Amino acid sequence: CEGGACCDACSRVSFQSFATPAEADAFRSEIEFVITPPTEQFSLQKCAFRDTRTTLLFVRLVERMRRVIAHEYGLPLSTVLPMQAFAAMFVGDNGKQSKTHSDESTHSEFHYSCVLYITGQGDDFEGGTFFWNDPSEEVGMTAPRVLTPRIPSKGSAIIFSSGWENMHQVEPLRSGTRLAVPTFFTTCPVPPELLNAPVDDAAIADGLWHGLLQPEDVSAFRVFMMNWHSLLAPGYD
Repeated sequence: CEGGACCDACSRVSFQSFATPAEADAFRSEIEFVITPPTEQFSLQKCAFRDTRTTLLFVRLVERMRRVIAHEYGLPLSTVLPMQAFAAMFVGDNGKQSKTHSDESTHSEFHYSCVLYITGQGDDFEGGTFFWNDPSEEVGMTAPRVLTPRIPSKGSAIIFSSGWENMHQVEPLRSGTRLAVPTFFTTCPVPPELLNAPVDDAAIADGLWHGLLQPEDVSAFRVFMMNWHSLLAPGYD
C-alpha cells in the first residue's frame, strides 16, 4: 500500500449477523424506493443529496464496517477511511456478472473491502453467487483455479484485504432481488488541504450538516469523506 498504513496481514472474515434484520429491511425499503431500472447502483454520495434518513442508516453501516476492519487488522481507527460505498441492486434474470478480479487492481488506493448483504441467497434471490477464486495446489500455468462459493444470508457480511490474495467473482443473477453494499477502504493519508478537523461539538455538528446531511455541492461532500474519522469518531485514534 504505497503511502498507506496497511498492516502485513491478509485475511477474509465472514460475519453471519453484521446488520440486524430490522436494519436490513429498513435499508432495503429505502433503496428500493430510490433505485429504479435500469439504474442498479446508488452511492452514498447520491444518497447525501437526496434523503436524510437513508443517508444516516447508510453512514451507520459504513462506520460499523470501518471499525470492524480497524479491529481485524490492528490498525489505528483514524487511518482507515471509506473511499467508495454504494448499494448494488440487481433484479430478475440478469446476465451481468463480475468477472475474476481483485479490488486493489481496480483502484490502487483500495486496501480493505467489505460486502454487506441486505438480501439473502435462497430466500430473496437465486444465482448471483459470490466465489473466492484461489490457486490450486497444483503447479503450472494450466493448473485449475479453486472456486469457493459463499452463500450469504440477510444481514451477513464479509471483510477482506483487497489485494490479489483475495480474488473473487460473482455469477449472473437468475431470479429475485440481490441487494448488497460493497464498500472500499483506504489507509492512504488525507491531503493536508482537505483536512478540516472540528475543534468542538458545534464544529462537528456544522461539518455533518454542511458536508453530509445538507451538502451544497460535491466538493462539500468530499470534504466530509476526507474528515470522516474526526466527524464520526472524535477523540479516538
